[in-house]
Amino acid sequence: MTTQHLNDSNTRVLPFHGVLNFRDMGGYAAAGGRKVKRGMLFRSAELTGMTESDRELFASLGIKTVFDYRDDKEAELKPDPAFENIANVRIPAMNQPHNTGDIREMLKSDLFRNMSVETFADMYVQMAIDNASFKKLMSLLQEPDSLGLLHHCAAGRDRTGIGSAFILLALGVDRETIIEDYLISNVTLVSMNEKMKEQLAELLDEEQMESMKAMFQLRREFMEAVFGAIDAKYGDTDSFLEQQFGLTADKRAELQARCLE
Repeated sequence: MTTQHLNDSNTRVLPFHGVLNFRDMGGYAAAGGRKVKRGMLFRSAELTGMTESDRELFASLGIKTVFDYRDDKEAELKPDPAFENIANVRIPAMNQPHNTGDIREMLKSDLFRNMSVETFADMYVQMAIDNASFKKLMSLLQEPDSLGLLHHCAAGRDRTGIGSAFILLALGVDRETIIEDYLISNVTLVSMNEKMKEQLAELLDEEQMESMKAMFQLRREFMEAVFGAIDAKYGDTDSFLEQQFGLTADKRAELQARCLE
């Protein structure tokens, strides 16, 4: 991660106590020499640990829509808090079990048993294309009454990382900046990763732990794999956004007029 984006992350990470990786997506250079507006688009990890001061901070952000990528079991175990006058939309982005918080259950999944950089990149590609969850996210993005919008999963890194990439692509943010934004989660999730490593160390031997390393560290190769799949299937970003999300040139211009300054 570049020094510029690491320093920038200090201004975009909001000071929540019980919620990790809560970030304002604004401030990035975008289409036509403009920047993404602050205070309109947010991303985070799960919200269930909010303190009272967190709730006050959250209420001050002007959020109208909370979009949740988690599956039924994740949401049942760690439900989002309820807020008045905020729409909660949840469409699972993955069919396979993800981070439910139960390490033993996670280890039963083929996704985690055979972890590698290559399998993780493949998971990203499979999740990114033709996914009803991201299609709904991008539909909400085009509705003025849905903004400000917060989208989140369990840790706010994989599913939320792909969703963030699509939002920023639609706003004309360049791919390298999107990757840098994605990698900020390696900094904001250190405490969560260390806790998970401690839990896994009690269940796995050293060789197994080594094979699980891809699970903890986000790599640019994961997002590059998504971009490569977009180019291979659609030819370019514009065609992808139009065919996947109905974002024609005119609709993108309307979206950018609303979300950029």
